[in-house]
Amino acid sequence: MTWRSLADRVLGIADEPTDNDHLRLQKRVGVAVGYITIVAPLGAPFLAAGSPIAVPLAIGLSAISVANLLVLAQTRRFRRYTVILLASGAVFTLGADVLIGGLTAGAGVIWAFLAPAYALLALGPRPATTWFVVYLVIVVIAVIIDPWVTDNVAGPPYMVRLIGFAQNLVIPLGITFFLLRYTDIRRRAAEARSDELLTNAIPGAIATRLRRGEGRIAETYLDTTVLFADLVGFTPWAQRTKPAEVVTFLDDLFSRFDALAAVNGVEKIKTIGDSYMAVAGAPTPKADHAIAAMSVAVGMLDALAEAQSALDSPMQLRIGLASGPVVGGVIGRQRILFDLWGDTVNLASRMESSGLPGQIQVAPSTQMLLSGRYTFEERTDVDVKGLGRMTTFLFTGE
Repeated sequence: MTWRSLADRVLGIADEPTDNDHLRLQKRVGVAVGYITIVAPLGAPFLAAGSPIAVPLAIGLSAISVANLLVLAQTRRFRRYTVILLASGAVFTLGADVLIGGLTAGAGVIWAFLAPAYALLALGPRPATTWFVVYLVIVVIAVIIDPWVTDNVAGPPYMVRLIGFAQNLVIPLGITFFLLRYTDIRRRAAEARSDELLTNAIPGAIATRLRRGEGRIAETYLDTTVLFADLVGFTPWAQRTKPAEVVTFLDDLFSRFDALAAVNGVEKIKTIGDSYMAVAGAPTPKADHAIAAMSVAVGMLDALAEAQSALDSPMQLRIGLASGPVVGGVIGRQRILFDLWGDTVNLASRMESSGLPGQIQVAPSTQMLLSGRYTFEERTDVDVKGLGRMTTFLFTGE
């Protein structure tokens, strides 16, 4: 058996299969404190200058710690174990303060502060507040009885008191520091993860406004280009393909689309099945929004060719673009989403649905913005659902 496996067995007596990493670490720290509590009190008789109750007090706390650990190993009831550990430690701290000659002999009550400090990590803020009150009560009791203790209890020699005082300043406060440091590291990691998830769900500019406390976010963006893309032939292919392969393909393809959007300053809005929606010019204004959206659209055709090179049933993209004003805002509370509304969104969607497989179809509003940079083939009398007959344009090249 290696040292690592032995440590896992010794410290993992309270572990449960369902514990996450944070809870498992909390438990193992508590178990380690329990083992330390078996040994630490045995130094009390040395500091107590021969007091007759020092030995029973030290052995009593050690015995309680042993029994507490044994019960924990059998029941896995970590919360009860923690309460007993903290309560017995608080009582022993007050008793040890009396044995060594009072507050001025060594400031031993500082050890009692470990109770609220560890409770904050293991039990949470509300129980930790209770244990902080317990700590204050112990200090008050120690202050009240200190005159009597000083007059009636012979303290240890000066050097012993000096070493004990230094130890009591360094060790418990050092442990408290590392507990607080660990808690802060976990908090920062949780905040970073939360920020990452929020930024992945909605545009960064909107996420920043939400973090600042803004409630309802709704804006009109006058100059945008909306992009819709849909996979032609995806549904029949997905029906005869293993689900894991379908998800892997879509994940790879949409990850390529996301990268294209990021490079060109275009915001991905959402995906629905095999459809992809993005916008340039919202929520961050972009002067060349139509060029950016077209660059993404052209890149999508190449990305699909690369992603499906190994498939036995090639698919094609149908892409539609439209430019103009949109309304954007955050909806939902549990799974928030930044979405777009307006005629421009509807027109872009119709450009995709009435387009041709493997082609990029744009509305006149987009063609006007791109006519000096790209070439288009005019399509007349196109039946656009909900909008009637209209002229559209197919992208043919730069």
